[in-house]
Amino acid sequence: MKKLIVILTTLLITIFSLTACGNNSSSNPKGANTNEILKIGIDLKYPPFMYLDENNKPSGLEPDLAYALGDYLDMEVEIINTDFSMLIASLETGEIDIIISDMSITEDRKSKVDFSKGYRYGRTNALVNKDFYEKNNISDDMSAEDFFNLQDIKCIGLSGTVGTIIPNLYGIEATEASEIATAIFEVISGNSNVLIGSYVVFGDYAANPDTTKIYLGIPNYSTSAFAVKKGNTMLLNKANSFIDTLYEEGGLYEQLAKKYDNQIHKIYFSDKYGFEYITNKPE
Repeated sequence: MKKLIVILTTLLITIFSLTACGNNSSSNPKGANTNEILKIGIDLKYPPFMYLDENNKPSGLEPDLAYALGDYLDMEVEIINTDFSMLIASLETGEIDIIISDMSITEDRKSKVDFSKGYRYGRTNALVNKDFYEKNNISDDMSAEDFFNLQDIKCIGLSGTVGTIIPNLYGIEATEASEIATAIFEVISGNSNVLIGSYVVFGDYAANPDTTKIYLGIPNYSTSAFAVKKGNTMLLNKANSFIDTLYEEGGLYEQLAKKYDNQIHKIYFSDKYGFEYITNKPE
């Protein structure tokens, strides 16, 4: 009889323990396993947005967002430094779970991954040969249609980027370059006279102020989003909910604005353009 009582007592304790464990698991409001690792792919070559600091640690806006997403999901984050050209392939093979690397939404990419809501927006700008700029009285007030209809306009751009895509939208076939240095040289020399790009053209202009100018009259913009493997609806929905919190009053973007405003001013060489300029959707 004593043995039977011991066995029954032990069985009751075991059942109670299992029930308690089950209750603790379901009580997690985010449904996340705190031991689970969220693998986030980022190309860490583009300061101040994503780079390796002096201690070889991921730093910048995208890593900040990556770690914040991990906190939101109650998951540990592992940032996988991945070349941009290999990000989607790494997602497809399962080496990473999500991409947070200023990846703009394109039709081709949409066929391979599922994109979240936008979290960054890239304006389209033009680096223009100075002689061509002055000869045609170009200013930011000139419409994009008039700009791309200028006589003798010759565009060059990196293959598969806005440098070739945007001119094509306006009926201009751009020369394709494989290296940015080549494209910049062509504009400086006058062999080509327009290079379409994002914020990076401001740096190109700063390095060549005597031979180039900047044109800001192009209304087209790109939307950058997180990307997950096709069909991963659960993670996509969580990513979208997280992005919503960024824009809330008192949300993370208000905090990050203080951190990145001055750095973005330097990129654009103007106090007019700050954190909101890259994170708010253009009107």
